[in-house]
Amino acid sequence: MHKKVIPLAAIILCCIQSFADTPGKAKMHDSKISFQGVKDIAGYSFYWAMERGDKADVLTTDTSFIMLSSGGAPYSYCFWGINNSTKKSTDTIRFYNYYSPDYVIILNAVKNDAVYYTRKALSNANDIVSEGNTDSIANKQLIADAKAAKRKHYFKVGGFITAGVVALGGLIWFFVRKRKKKTLQHQ
Repeated sequence: MHKKVIPLAAIILCCIQSFADTPGKAKMHDSKISFQGVKDIAGYSFYWAMERGDKADVLTTDTSFIMLSSGGAPYSYCFWGINNSTKKSTDTIRFYNYYSPDYVIILNAVKNDAVYYTRKALSNANDIVSEGNTDSIANKQLIADAKAAKRKHYFKVGGFITAGVVALGGLIWFFVRKRKKKTLQHQ
């Protein structure tokens, strides 16, 4: 039996190695950025835009935006504020969707034109993360969506593991059956 298992293992290993450096990558999915606490920062208008010259969206309340996926280089997005009285811009917070999880940005304050915020990552089709304490996230639907994405990922992994175990069991059954046939023929 060892004489047949070793060549089979070598063939499987060669097949796996031959696909290791093939071109292409896993599909990138859209990511969601949700802003919370926009109304709590008085005296500022906040903006969101894709960094390719698109018109900026004005944030007047807590809202979510989709960061589109790309087939190559990730798209870049910007978030910033402008002081309503001085017209001075805050620092710019940049986001890139390169297999990024969903994010909740909780705005805490603006001091000296710097935006202070807390960033919470949530699971999505791109990335499975440990959310940690999500009590500070006001939109509970975002948390439910993250849990559903995580569950879907674990079901997919479980399916791959089950398929692998079934395939391995089939191979073992095949070789055991073949060996029994040989021993019966030699008797």
